[in-house]
Amino acid sequence: MGRLGVKTDYEELRNAQIMENKARLASLGLQKAVAELRSIRSKPQSEKRKHNKVDYFSTPLRRSSRLKGNSSESNSSGTTPLAKKALARRCTSKDRGTLYDPYLGICCHFCRQKKLCGEEDCKRCGDSDMDQPCIGKTDCSSCHSSQGVLCRGCLKVRYGEEMEDVRANKEWICPHCTEEKGINPYWICNSSLCLKKRKMAPTGIAIFRAREMGYKSVAHLLMDQLQGAVRG
Repeated sequence: MGRLGVKTDYEELRNAQIMENKARLASLGLQKAVAELRSIRSKPQSEKRKHNKVDYFSTPLRRSSRLKGNSSESNSSGTTPLAKKALARRCTSKDRGTLYDPYLGICCHFCRQKKLCGEEDCKRCGDSDMDQPCIGKTDCSSCHSSQGVLCRGCLKVRYGEEMEDVRANKEWICPHCTEEKGINPYWICNSSLCLKKRKMAPTGIAIFRAREMGYKSVAHLLMDQLQGAVRG
């Protein structure tokens, strides 16, 4: 009984100290702060934000307003899904093109841009048919090589020719072959590749200077300069 009495007195003393401590904390305003801290610690951590991977190959591609306007006509004409996708991705420019394509695009000898053409009837660029030629790029009847491939923009600006005239001429010879064969005196191919072989500096954007001086293209300007250099 002596030991039990000692234990009871100890518990009473301990409880009294606990009550005294609580009263002291309450008077200081600390008990509320401790309760708030405990509630914060007991809250479950917020779930980490999940980042969903975007499949860029399955998302719809942006289409120009012109193509959106013609979508009803394409659907009514029985266009295949592959052709519809190609039409949505086809560039609308008729110069150098604006959409790079490593598979369907054909590299221009001058600008070296492997882009799809913007020609309306091009089955290669419009219908993704690799067995068809690109009607927006030239094909030399002599070399049939990459040196004879020019886009509409480079053909006109650098050499003064129109794509429609080239298509109509089945015997058309590219500027590179024209130079090599000596068909046109003082005529040279002014691509950077060909100029470097001649140890000449690339002309850059010489088309502005050529037009200011009244020349049809950069090639005509260079031809006149070379002819004048020889005469001088």
